[in-house]
Amino acid sequence: MPWIKPVKQKEMKQLNDGAAATVFDRLLANEPDTYQAFLPLQKAIKETSLSDELRELVITFVSMKNGCEYCTESHSKVLGGLVDQPNLLEWLESYRESDMKEEWKAVLNYAEKLTAKPVEVTKEDIERLKAGGYDTKEIVEINQTIAYTSYTNQLSIGLGL
Repeated sequence: MPWIKPVKQKEMKQLNDGAAATVFDRLLANEPDTYQAFLPLQKAIKETSLSDELRELVITFVSMKNGCEYCTESHSKVLGGLVDQPNLLEWLESYRESDMKEEWKAVLNYAEKLTAKPVEVTKEDIERLKAGGYDTKEIVEINQTIAYTSYTNQLSIGLGL
């Protein structure tokens, strides 16, 4: 249960054109101006050119690394519907030794460094992404998705989710 009271669904439907909202969004909506400023970024991350599988892989992995149980749980459910992995979180945790596609391993290696210790990210990490077939646009989208996820993990953890 969050540490502060979320905005009621009824009020959220007024903010979101009648759509229901997650508890995460309902917490952020306690400050309507920053919530409204946040929404375009949230939408942009959902609408990158990255596949749904890759986006959810990154979000779940980064959430695990940041210790955000709420985000790990919710996004692993989505990812589980997209990839056939019976022990999904173990698969992500041991990605280096797994049967995961090499191009995804490159993304998770980059995500792990950028999340844990950004100063350790090198040009070679970007070159590995390029070797995995990612173009400049996709690399920027991967970078944005990782950074966005770390940001939202901090919001979630900091509000008691």
